[in-house]
Amino acid sequence: MNIQPTAKACVSVLLGSFLFAGGAPPPALAQTSQPAPSSTPAQSTVSQWQAFTPAKGGFTVTMPGQPTERTQTLNTPAGDMNTYFYSSSVNGGKVSYTVSYVDLPEGAAGMPPALLLEAIASGLTGDERVKVLSEKVISLDSHPGREFKLESPTKSIVRHRAYLVKQRVYQVVAEVPVAEESAFGKDIERFLESFKLQ
Repeated sequence: MNIQPTAKACVSVLLGSFLFAGGAPPPALAQTSQPAPSSTPAQSTVSQWQAFTPAKGGFTVTMPGQPTERTQTLNTPAGDMNTYFYSSSVNGGKVSYTVSYVDLPEGAAGMPPALLLEAIASGLTGDERVKVLSEKVISLDSHPGREFKLESPTKSIVRHRAYLVKQRVYQVVAEVPVAEESAFGKDIERFLESFKLQ
């Protein structure tokens, strides 16, 4: 299948949005999302976690506290791309949880899902300073996805899941200092597993 130039441009720009928009950057880069009010590790209890369902997000997820919301618009040859971010953090902002999504322009409608997911994978694992701890193919309600566990040069563990749902790409990301991975492991798993489509 031949990919239209606009679709090829989408892959490039989409990667750019992931790398620099702050919702799911490569671990070598700092998060730029503004965190929600934080708590100490001892306060990270089940009672503080709550379900969150944005009006037009098409998903529900459980996060600690009310997440901060922001939007970034990228102008591309295939049209504007709006990326929506929902972020929450605990432990003084050291442990962060983010869900983001972007709708691909119409020009990307014929893009093979495997190509897009591979582009996302390349964007996340292409930095030689990043240690890839694991990578696997996943799915959500029959929609294809990829899952990664990475270690950044700044000694953070990043758990990252990406799903392609028609023309929408969802990313579900948790980041925690290596030294605190065991303390927050159950919370991170709860966050990742709570992501559901509506």
